[in-house]
Amino acid sequence: MNTTFATDAELAALNTDDADAVIGNESVTGLTFDGTTLTLAQDGAANETVNLSSVNTDDQTAGEVNLVTAVDTDGDAANETTVEGAVQAMAPIVSKAARIFYPPSIAVDASTTGTGRILNLYTEYTTQFGTPMVSSNLAPAAIPTYTNTELYYYVTYYDNSVFANVSVNEFGVMTYDVIASPADYNSLINVVFVVK
Repeated sequence: MNTTFATDAELAALNTDDADAVIGNESVTGLTFDGTTLTLAQDGAANETVNLSSVNTDDQTAGEVNLVTAVDTDGDAANETTVEGAVQAMAPIVSKAARIFYPPSIAVDASTTGTGRILNLYTEYTTQFGTPMVSSNLAPAAIPTYTNTELYYYVTYYDNSVFANVSVNEFGVMTYDVIASPADYNSLINVVFVVK
């Protein structure tokens, strides 16, 4: 037989089901993979195995994965070129800015003096965010909220000529005293929520 081309007579002489004329060795009966070895089971022949453990060695780290386009993610005038570089540059920005927010504005009654007054800042937040009065077209009905234990609560400012003994607990409940009514019927308490 010509090793380059077969003649019509040579092709006609071949068994059409078995090009090498060995009966039974082209019928695959099973294929298994155990994580490292690929086993091919054949009808009428010994199993063939291939050790693939050497090709399962993807130990590439994020520092070795290049970005498609280098970009300055943190504004320091140096482009990040790897996934790891971009994540490290963004982490300080994202971890601080996105975790701090102001709860919605709420009215605090300071028309009369009194002690031990209680205002649940968390409930005010979930009530207003859960049922907004107006939203943009196609916006969800409610604004996503955190649970009361997912937040830290801070009172960053209050008018100490109107309020005293201001405190807030771990669930967002603020306690305060009104020691004088505001002179112009207006006073401020500034509250900040931080996601834990």
